Amino acid sequence: MRSLIQGFKTAVRATNYTPINRNVTVQLERFRLPQVRKFASKSQPACWNCQTKSDLRQNMICADCGHLQDVDAGINYFDLLSFPAKFTLEPQKLTQSFRQLQTLVHPDKFSNKTSREQTNSADWSSLINKAYKTLLTPIERGQYLLQMEGDEMPQDNSALNKEFLMAMMDRNEEVEEAEDTQSLEALNAQLLKELEELTKKLSSLFEAKDLPGVKATLVEMKYLLSIQNSIKQKQQSLLGS
Repeated sequence: MRSLIQGFKTAVRATNYTPINRNVTVQLERFRLPQVRKFASKSQPACWNCQTKSDLRQNMICADCGHLQDVDAGINYFDLLSFPAKFTLEPQKLTQSFRQLQTLVHPDKFSNKTSREQTNSADWSSLINKAYKTLLTPIERGQYLLQMEGDEMPQDNSALNKEFLMAMMDRNEEVEEAEDTQSLEALNAQLLKELEELTKKLSSLFEAKDLPGVKATLVEMKYLLSIQNSIKQKQQSLLGS
């Protein structure tokens, strides 16, 4: 492994081409989000039960008859969770909003309802979970906002400089050579600190509408999270040996 990393370092120094280890690429794919519509449709279909086009309560419930509507898979996650579409948010309030919505659509509440409402309940519950996890995680929230702007995070390392890439290779080497969990915990503590700093940086970049800066920072976060995942795997390996 050490010789492989040294080979990567030599390639980085020699050229502007910056190859990525295939295992790292696979790990980074976990952070790719589906395409997001920039604007949710404003046309409101008629209620499937009473056939009126009244406003929906919490974007889900007919205000006239109270029946749970079919899931709107394209709804903006921020609208669904009643949050302004910006990067900075309070996690506690997001969790509170999530729990309130889940209480409204929990499948247990619809066990004696029509089969359509039972299906809608399960679909809404799944979508609310997905929206919550996306907005709660800084890197996924950043990607979601970026896609709302019609842009997306690069899926390669073209946004990064050689120095950062070489530093990441050094860290991967440190993880590979770590012989005890204490060393790994120290490495992880440093990663957590840097991820927190990058989260603050993202907030400023989004406020300034600096999308190139946003994309570069998100790619840096991907690398740090990939190394963090490697640390967890190495810890499990050491504990199992």
